[in-house]
Amino acid sequence: MKNKSATPATITIKHVAQHAGVSLGTVSRVLNRAGNVDAALRRRVEEAILDLGYEPNPVAQSLRSRQSRVIGVLMPDIQNPLTAAAVTGLEPVLARAGYTLFLANSHSDRERESDVLEQFKRRRVDGVIVMVANDNDEATRAQLRDFSVPLVMMERVIDLDVDCVLTNQYDGTYRATRYLLGLGHRRISLITVPAITHSGRERLRGFEAAFGDLGVEVPRDLIHSEGRQHPYGRDAAYSSLIGREPATAIVASGGHLAGVIEAVRLLNLSVPQHLSLVTLGDTELAALIEPPITAIRYDWPATGRCAAELLLDQLSGGHGATRQRIIVTHEFIIRGSCAPPKASAPRTV
Repeated sequence: MKNKSATPATITIKHVAQHAGVSLGTVSRVLNRAGNVDAALRRRVEEAILDLGYEPNPVAQSLRSRQSRVIGVLMPDIQNPLTAAAVTGLEPVLARAGYTLFLANSHSDRERESDVLEQFKRRRVDGVIVMVANDNDEATRAQLRDFSVPLVMMERVIDLDVDCVLTNQYDGTYRATRYLLGLGHRRISLITVPAITHSGRERLRGFEAAFGDLGVEVPRDLIHSEGRQHPYGRDAAYSSLIGREPATAIVASGGHLAGVIEAVRLLNLSVPQHLSLVTLGDTELAALIEPPITAIRYDWPATGRCAAELLLDQLSGGHGATRQRIIVTHEFIIRGSCAPPKASAPRTV
C-alpha cells in the first residue's frame, strides 16, 4: 500500500529502506543495478519502490555515482535517412542498458560540432558516439583526444586510439561502378560527399579503381564531391547531364539521391532510357520511386547497434587494450534503373 502521508516527490530512499526493512546501502545498490544483492532483498526493495511510488532523482543519483546514464550522440545530418537509420539502431541497445541519448546535429559545421562536444563534457555524459564532419581536421582530433570518457567513431577514421564502426564504401562504390562499366557506360558521374571524410575518400578510391581495373580513363569532369545536401545533388547532376558529352550514368550517395531525381525531371529525362542510376545507400525513396533505383544497401541500423555495443563494452570495463575496427557488410540490390547506354546528342538548356 502506498504511503498516504507523502507524495513521490517527498518520498526518499530512507522511506524505501524503512518500508522494505533493509539498509540504505541495500536500496542504493538496487537502484544502481549492482550485482551483489540477494534476490529476495532485491524483490523487497522493488516492491517497496512500487508501493511508495518512489521516483529516484536522476541528478542526485549522478552526483553520487558520478554517472549521468546519458550518452552523447553527435551526427552531421539527422535529416539524412541513412544517418537516422544508424541512430534508430543504436538507441534501443543503449536504452536496454539504462542509458538515455543526448542527440545533437552538427549540420556538418565545425563550430557547431565543437560547441556540442563541449556541451557533452559539461553535461558529464558517460560516453560519446560521434560522426564528425571532417576526420582530417586537427582541431577536431585535439578536442576528441581530450575526452576522458569512452568514445566510438561511426563512419570516420581518425588518427586517435578509438574504436570505430564503418561501412565498406570502397567496395560498394567499386561494385556499382563496375556494374555500370559492364553495361557499356563510360561517361559515369560520381556524386558524393567531400573527401574530408573517410566515406568520401573511399568512394572516390572505389570509383577510380573500377575504371583503372578495366584500363578505362576516369571521367574526372563528372566527379562532384564538394557538398552534402539535396541542392548540391541537384546542381551536380544537372551539370553532369548537360553539355557536349553528358553522363549516361550516375552513382550518387543516398543523401544526394532526391536532388539527382529532381535534376532528371527538370531535364525531362527518363530512367533508364536516358540515364542509368545507382545509389550508394538504400532508402525508401530508392525502393518506391518508379522505376526503383539499383542500390548498394548498407546496413545502417547494424552500424548503430555495433557502435552502441562497443561503447557499452568500454563502459562495463570488458574492453581490451586493442581498439576495434568493425566493417559492416552490404548488399548489391539490382532493380530497374540501369540499362546499356544509348547514343545521345549534346544536351543544352
